[in-house]
Amino acid sequence: MTDERIIVMAKQKKQLKNLASLLSGLGFTKIAFMRNVLSVEKVKGSDLQGKPYLEYKIEFKPNSVEFIYSYSAKRGKLARLLDLMPTFLNILQVADEYYEIKSSSMFSNIVAVLAETSKIVDRDAMEFSTQLTELKTKHEDLLARYDDLVRSSETNTRLLLECERKRDELDKKLAQMTGMSDDLLKESLYNWIKVHGGTIDLRDFAKANAVAISRVEDGLNILIRDGYIKRRFE
Repeated sequence: MTDERIIVMAKQKKQLKNLASLLSGLGFTKIAFMRNVLSVEKVKGSDLQGKPYLEYKIEFKPNSVEFIYSYSAKRGKLARLLDLMPTFLNILQVADEYYEIKSSSMFSNIVAVLAETSKIVDRDAMEFSTQLTELKTKHEDLLARYDDLVRSSETNTRLLLECERKRDELDKKLAQMTGMSDDLLKESLYNWIKVHGGTIDLRDFAKANAVAISRVEDGLNILIRDGYIKRRFE
């Protein structure tokens, strides 16, 4: 996993003590205040090696709000940002009374998120010309909506949530074109573990389902991360 940081220029207007109390009820794993910096982070589960997944971390500083998030080589930082940008924008909205935020400092990241929607379909599926034409049309529509976003900053959260929904739709289409989807893989792994008394041999499963071992490991990590199964320690 690799970390990426987004810096939004913002001027602090109020003391952050009350903001810390406000954020404490939003399900963060850790909240800390040190040297005029309020830090909140969310960790979700751990992988097969026991290393925790850092979902994201937000640092509220006197002159900026910084968003740090983790991403894998498989998912990519822009695709990961597409997942998390609505959450970041909603948290900025919660902190609106405490900061005067320079929204233009976020435009480059928003452009990157919108552009990422054009790359969701795997390059190996380019032969599906009809479907690709439809996807390109949707992408152009999202870019056109970005022009409205620049003119009216109040629409930021709504548009990015729509991008997230469309990304989910495109992910499902991609899974149909390239083989076993994440949902099918999770279901197959869960049923296999249930039938085999809570255990799994990665090679046996991979051979029986014609998937790569690395894909099996990815599926197990998803089940662990989402809380469906737990690692059994010897």
